[in-house]
Amino acid sequence: MEGDLFPACAGSYALWFTLAQPAEGQVGRLGWCAFPAGDYVYLGSALGPGGLRGRLGRHLRPVLRPHWHIDVFRAWAALSGVSYRCAPQRLECAWVGQMLALGAEAAVRGFGASDCTAGCPAHLLRLPEGMRPEEGAHALGAAWVGC
Repeated sequence: MEGDLFPACAGSYALWFTLAQPAEGQVGRLGWCAFPAGDYVYLGSALGPGGLRGRLGRHLRPVLRPHWHIDVFRAWAALSGVSYRCAPQRLECAWVGQMLALGAEAAVRGFGASDCTAGCPAHLLRLPEGMRPEEGAHALGAAWVGC
C-alpha cells in the first residue's frame, strides 16, 4: 500500500492492526509496555501540510528511527487496513469515544495521546473480540482501504 492512494486533504485516520503474538518493549516515555495478541486500531489526524496523503505515506513506510509511539508498535503488528475521512477538524478523539462505546479498550494508558486535550485514555485501542476492522471503519463513517 502506498501513501499516494490517499487524498492530500486535511482529515483523520485509523490504522488497523493485527498482533499475532503478544509483544512487549520500551515505548518512549511510557516505559515498558505489554500488548496481548489481538486486533488494534490507532486513531490520529493529519491537518498539516500534505494532509492525509503525507501522514499516511509516512505511516506506511518502514520505520528507520521511531519518533511516535505508533512507530514502535508497528514493528510488532501487521497492518490490516487504513480508514480515513477528510475534515478540517480533528475527529480522532470523537472516534476514540465511539470505539470505546463499541467495547474497545485502551491498549496502554496514554499511548499516542501525548498531545490530546480531550482526556482520551489512549489513541491505540484493542478491539473487542470478533470486531472486524471494516466494521469499525463503518462505525466511524470513514473510507476503508484493506491491505
